[in-house]
Amino acid sequence: MPIQLHPDDETAGSPPVKPGTNAHELLVVLLEHQDMGFSPKELAELTDVAHSSVHKTLSRMEDRGLVRKVDSYWAVADDIAASEVASVVSLQSIQDAYGDDAYGDDEWVESASDLGENA
Repeated sequence: MPIQLHPDDETAGSPPVKPGTNAHELLVVLLEHQDMGFSPKELAELTDVAHSSVHKTLSRMEDRGLVRKVDSYWAVADDIAASEVASVVSLQSIQDAYGDDAYGDDEWVESASDLGENA
């Protein structure tokens, strides 16, 4: 069960994370619940990251200032890191969800009905 955490006062910057990596998978979950802390087992259940890789990945992310550990629970390091990384994660999520959207190209215009000059 996740626990409620209070944001810390650190203001360290955050390096980017590469989409499709274990770090990205874990950050997506942690960014969706910035005020919560999760155990490695919970993070493995919420992501496609193998339980055996979660702790090692989180330790590397902690070294990079992306996450913090409170007792045996993990959370986003601070609000600044969350907002900087959230932008990268959000843009990637939008691309993943809507990148193949038919309205993203102009081919649909040719098949659209003419609504006249007052439309």
